Amino acid sequence: MKLNCEECGAEIPSDTCPACKEEAPLWAKFCPHCGKKLSRERSVREVRKRVLCSDESCIGIIGPNGVCTECGRRP
Repeated sequence: MKLNCEECGAEIPSDTCPACKEEAPLWAKFCPHCGKKLSRERSVREVRKRVLCSDESCIGIIGPNGVCTECGRRP
């Protein structure tokens, strides 16, 4: 199950917890489901894979569908 922001509904970049197999945000230090400490390297590695929006005034990233998560622009 993918995680979504409770405010805007946007998908939160996540990965599977190695202990409970539930989704945990990439930047989480602990799994929100089982409490297991998550590896910092996991978060850093995944964050580095992100592609920033080509619009220099936008703070979004290019999502898996090829569209910016903030402005909807394609790279």
